[in-house]
Amino acid sequence: MTPFPDSAPSVRTSLRTGREKWLSASMAALATVVTATLVWLLATAVPSTASGQAEPVTSADRLAGSDVGLHPRVREIDAKAMTQRSIELVEALNVASVEAARTEVAGMREQILTVARKQLGDPYRAGGAGPHSFDCGGFTQFVFKRALGMDIARTSRGQYQQVQRVKTKDALPGDLVFFFEGGAHHVGIYLGNGQMIDAPQPGKRISVNPISGSWWGRSFTGIGRILPA
Repeated sequence: MTPFPDSAPSVRTSLRTGREKWLSASMAALATVVTATLVWLLATAVPSTASGQAEPVTSADRLAGSDVGLHPRVREIDAKAMTQRSIELVEALNVASVEAARTEVAGMREQILTVARKQLGDPYRAGGAGPHSFDCGGFTQFVFKRALGMDIARTSRGQYQQVQRVKTKDALPGDLVFFFEGGAHHVGIYLGNGQMIDAPQPGKRISVNPISGSWWGRSFTGIGRILPA
């Protein structure tokens, strides 16, 4: 059995259009999160004459201020407070962007599984790519297109060339599962808990199957990822 390498090439050009679509959706979601974060930060901003400073400013300091009513020491303290608030703002926005992206990708993975399950019971047909009969590569291609508007290769071998290869223990729902030593002659969609949904073979229908077991275990190649983790 040929193991996956530790790293894999970037996703091919055929995926770019689909990724751009969901990235646009991600940015819309992120804008909402960022706006809420800014409102919270402004509401909790440190006031310019806050009393909890290391070097308290006296009434004389304030009365002896500049033409805008602020003593230089007051402005210095304010500057330090604003610098700290700026740091907090950047950190909050970074956290918000990561969480927004994770939420968006989780929704995309769930959509893949939803579309895949709707095809349960459809018959296997060599060369079939839907909408009512499929071979293995036609099924996975159909699901990604219907769920996300994302174009992936038509065949299991072509899809094998597009994915980032990951360890089985790191597999996530919506990843692809490949079989047969020395290449990829069969592919399914990982559901989690050691199961996949796939178009198995002639005479069978799209169904949920284990990725391990007597036959599957001997033929298992590995997990491939198209969506980010």
